[in-house]
Amino acid sequence: MTATADQRFWDCPTLEATEHLENSLGKPLTLPESLQEKLGMTWATECEEAMLRLFARLTHQQYEHVHRDNTYNSENSFDHNFVFSVFAPVDCSDWLYADDVFVVVEPHLGGDVRGNYGDAVVYRVDNIAESGFLDWVCGWWAEPIAADYDSEWPELQRLNERFEIGYSSWPTGEVQSALASKEPAWSEAHGCYVARLEDVPFPVKLHPTEPYYGL
Repeated sequence: MTATADQRFWDCPTLEATEHLENSLGKPLTLPESLQEKLGMTWATECEEAMLRLFARLTHQQYEHVHRDNTYNSENSFDHNFVFSVFAPVDCSDWLYADDVFVVVEPHLGGDVRGNYGDAVVYRVDNIAESGFLDWVCGWWAEPIAADYDSEWPELQRLNERFEIGYSSWPTGEVQSALASKEPAWSEAHGCYVARLEDVPFPVKLHPTEPYYGL
């Protein structure tokens, strides 16, 4: 499961970064040995010319480096951060929706985020915008705690729409603002958090949800 709850702190769900990358970008490419060796010794930006040649050879198109960021710079639920670079065809109008885009990922291995990054891996993907790759937080889903409660209660359905990834930049904050009183409590019996939500006349189970992966 890509999204999991933290049993100590309800508002700190975790999105497993390695699974997120595979679910959204697919399997990494097998790189030429010489390039892989270079990537193991330096930042991917130092190997840009070699990667541009590889991408052109694979697709018969010319590429350019269009974006680079560290997930640390944005709100995210990942169990570890990573730096990523995006390479797109030079003639594409919008790399978010282009085909044959390459994403180079350098995973953080712990400690000071300014250093200690692992070997880069390279993915080839179509339509990044719909792949789920750029969704970095967990959503939530609330359901009645017992089967005899109404799972189609209108207010519960409305709240679940608010808790979805994409409704806001921080779905956990949407849950927090919808709590009737106390914070959710972990239930060993149900294996999840239970809570009371405003305008929902019965207790609910809360489950963190992963992004929708379009691959």
